[in-house]
Amino acid sequence: MRAVKSALVAVVLLATAQAEAASEPHPLPLLKFSRNCVVKAFELNYGAYQRQLQDLHVACMTDRAFIDWRASLERVGIMDQLKTSKGGLVLSVNVGDSQVLNEEVKAIGTNSEWRRYTATVRTPVAVVFNGNLARAPEGYVETDVIRVRQNDRIVGYAIHAIRLSIKK
Repeated sequence: MRAVKSALVAVVLLATAQAEAASEPHPLPLLKFSRNCVVKAFELNYGAYQRQLQDLHVACMTDRAFIDWRASLERVGIMDQLKTSKGGLVLSVNVGDSQVLNEEVKAIGTNSEWRRYTATVRTPVAVVFNGNLARAPEGYVETDVIRVRQNDRIVGYAIHAIRLSIKK
């Protein structure tokens, strides 16, 4: 009798989880993924930036996107500030509601037969340096998110490109 009750509870929990997942609109998991990854991309501090960047790469980005993002951080001098404890840079971001700008199936890379679902997601941001909210530059981040095998990433998505645009 005890085994029957446990099986019944498991079935009810599974059915509830499936019903909740089915009630979400299609882009919601995509928007959550993109938003969480944008936050990860900007949560960097001088004491742990290498681990934080590695976590970002594993959880969110393709190799190409990660290399481009890291190069962007180096180009604008953020990596130099993170490498020294003298400045003690702590970087974070406040994000707004994301929106899908476009969705399509398109060729990725040099092989035109390798086609993937791709969505461009725009997320409003305010980049905060050392907790100074008053001087946080505002703009948006656009991410190109592609579908990937769940063997590669359990969520089934990866950021293939990331672009930051700050209002002047």
